[in-house]
Amino acid sequence: MLDPKDPLPLYYQLYSLLLERIRREEFRPGDMLPSERKLSQEYGVSRITVIKAMELLEKEGVVERRQGRGSFVLDQTQGKPPPCARVAFLLPTFADSYITSVLIGATRVAMHQGIQLQVIGVESENSEAMYIRQAVEQGVEGLLVFPRARYPDVSLYQDLLAQHYPIVLLDRYYPDLDTDRVVFADETTAYALTELLIERGHRRIAIFPGHEVTITSVKDRLRGYRRALQENGISYDEDLVCLDVYKNLSPVSLHQLRDSYRRLFRRMQNLRFTGIVAVNMYVARQITMDLMRIKNFLLRATVDGRMHADVERFAPEIVAIASQLFVHDQSSLVAFALQAGEQLGEQGMLTLLARLQGSEKRLPPRHLQIPMRVIKLDEDNHRDRVNRYATDVAFGGCSV
Repeated sequence: MLDPKDPLPLYYQLYSLLLERIRREEFRPGDMLPSERKLSQEYGVSRITVIKAMELLEKEGVVERRQGRGSFVLDQTQGKPPPCARVAFLLPTFADSYITSVLIGATRVAMHQGIQLQVIGVESENSEAMYIRQAVEQGVEGLLVFPRARYPDVSLYQDLLAQHYPIVLLDRYYPDLDTDRVVFADETTAYALTELLIERGHRRIAIFPGHEVTITSVKDRLRGYRRALQENGISYDEDLVCLDVYKNLSPVSLHQLRDSYRRLFRRMQNLRFTGIVAVNMYVARQITMDLMRIKNFLLRATVDGRMHADVERFAPEIVAIASQLFVHDQSSLVAFALQAGEQLGEQGMLTLLARLQGSEKRLPPRHLQIPMRVIKLDEDNHRDRVNRYATDVAFGGCSV
């Protein structure tokens, strides 16, 4: 019976008991469970408690509730890959917390489905093809791939796809490789973030990539940025696409770049932008730190009498795409788009397992896009700050 002293809710206790009875085959696939009224009497709970327990069983795919007829046990073996199917996850690095979150999502689905997941770290481009061939020869039945920036070994993937070997690309994709892929809605998100800055009064908006500029996710974000400017009547200026400031920035070099704040300061002097789009979390973090360095320099220069600077004029507002909320200067970061890596990994694994079922092996490739949620942070007095900053960006000939 249910235990009123158990800290778990009664509906969850009932759900667990019914699930255990189904697993013991007291109720077999196709059997109808007792009615809500009978379960209510049997366990001494309200019908609301029974309904919540049944809804949870239905959500888990254990039962099917048929209007006017009752709840029927489903066959848990249908639609699942063969037992102990083996798949591999190819990662370019383990140093990126975002990629780690993608792996966690994929692993969660694999464990739930009883799949053996082999994780292969491919930090050297020269070893990727070798590892893939070894995995296939050793019985791996499908691949989840987080592609490298320069997209090596396209021909190998093409050969595998010609044999209907299941491959799912995550986060970014090979432009010349038509296979299953699960990515974020990068162009739409960059468009929304850029338009948010425009709505806040900005007309000079720069965008900053990191060390990866040729991957499809970054290119799609650049497209969204450009389209937002043009559709809002703002001329696109390619000089505001700042490719060189953080060209060496990667997760492992974060906060270790010595001269990036100097390059950022010179860009601000020459281009006089008031808003920044950071294409990923690491760029946003580095920009925030570099702006603090610039601010400190200007304050020291003012105290030393070398110049007088209104530091508030040198505080462009930042929007970013990020996989997590990070410690930031509230006066700088005004919004970010949340990149849910675990959701990406889950959808990627589900897409791969669908191919392993057999019935979908020859269907056209799936191109899934996961939306990102834009979260606004600081709404106080932003219009005044933008106007003061945009009227006269005068750096007084200072050099950093």
